[in-house]
Amino acid sequence: MRGSICGAILVVAGLALPGSGQTPAAQTSPAVFGKPAPPARLPYMAEVKILRTQPVANGIITTHESTITTARDSLGRHMTATTEIPTSADQTATTHFHVFDPVAHVTFNWSIPGREATVMAIPFSGAISTGCGYMSLGIRYPNEKTTEEDLGTKTIQGVGARGRRITTTATVAAIGKHHRHKPQLRTIEVRSTDVWTAIDPGLTGLLVREVSQGLQSEKTSQELVNFSQSEPDAAFFQPPKGYAIVNREVNADPCVSLGEMQPPIASSPVLP
Repeated sequence: MRGSICGAILVVAGLALPGSGQTPAAQTSPAVFGKPAPPARLPYMAEVKILRTQPVANGIITTHESTITTARDSLGRHMTATTEIPTSADQTATTHFHVFDPVAHVTFNWSIPGREATVMAIPFSGAISTGCGYMSLGIRYPNEKTTEEDLGTKTIQGVGARGRRITTTATVAAIGKHHRHKPQLRTIEVRSTDVWTAIDPGLTGLLVREVSQGLQSEKTSQELVNFSQSEPDAAFFQPPKGYAIVNREVNADPCVSLGEMQPPIASSPVLP
């Protein structure tokens, strides 16, 4: 599967690939045990297909498709390439790249088509690859209740995964009751999401499958379609040759998007 994943990225990006210990105790102090070593982060390349469907007027359903290809190496560098699939033949596919490099303490962002890549330093203390946690952008109802169900384990594209179903319900007043009458309450399902994530500790955070159904019949599915557990080439974590490198100041608010950051303060010549 490695060839299909790497080939897809190469076409878009134009890249050229070639135990815990015990500390002796003092006489007046209890023994102190060392912390167990964290699980080794496994390198991999993965491709996820995303399909969004939403009903519109007169029973028409709109469909939007995209793909996300990720690469992670044993040094902790992480690349994400998101490609929006055109909805018509006269449109051009656009791919947005984001690289998190804890080795060089920088992040890169660029797009293809494009001409420049932005680079921003990562603070040495408390640096994380994503500045904000999960934020729900949907409508929130009063008296929401969330339940979770274990779906067991299964293997998807050779990756062992555990699933859970998260269902959110809300208690709302029925519409059409007179204001003098006590409103009739009913429970409705707001959204339901099945999430499957990798079991191997070395693949922590790898999404294998997710299917989400909303109140208005909106549906979003994410499915791992290609997976290769191999060391990605270092070229995946660098902007393409010929792109100008634009430096941006470190963002004080990690939840502000790149578009809201301060304008570029310096530019370097294009890469050779």
